[in-house]
Amino acid sequence: KVAMEETRVKIPVIYGIDAIHGVTYTEGATIFPQQITVAATFNPAHAYNMGKVTAYETRASGIPWNFSPVLDLGADPRFSRQFEGFGEDPYLIGEMGAQLVFGYEGITDSVGNPHKVASCVKHFMGYSVPVSGKDRTPAYIPEQVLREYHLAPFKKAIEAGSESVMINSGIINGVSVHASHDLI
Repeated sequence: KVAMEETRVKIPVIYGIDAIHGVTYTEGATIFPQQITVAATFNPAHAYNMGKVTAYETRASGIPWNFSPVLDLGADPRFSRQFEGFGEDPYLIGEMGAQLVFGYEGITDSVGNPHKVASCVKHFMGYSVPVSGKDRTPAYIPEQVLREYHLAPFKKAIEAGSESVMINSGIINGVSVHASHDLI
């Protein structure tokens, strides 16, 4: 609040962090396995509990917003960030992602609770399947594949109450995702 009051235009500041497998930037915090390892258990309760503890420790660090869960479809083994997501099955990604959102925000979407944080599902969408296999490079994905495989996990997490969405910073089918009215 103080930072906002000291500025000319009085714009509030909100802090967010990438705590996708625990609050790794905070000394003494719990570090969890990466999402791919949690997915390998096929037990959504593990994702929920990971989210609940991460939310508590993130908020204890003074941060109310977490850039997680990662809901990218792990369809290309060349992609360097496979470990961040829940794998290659859209159904499993959606189930685990929704439980992580519930863990972060509470079953009743209570981000105002001092032990909860707002979630940010990412990277909407098609981020993990670029043609080159390299991070932040263009992708060519048929519309039907986008809708059937890539969209489903995001839909599930948004229905679970996720407060925000991080857009894919890349290009799909020749169009920047940030500039695509159709995708967004």
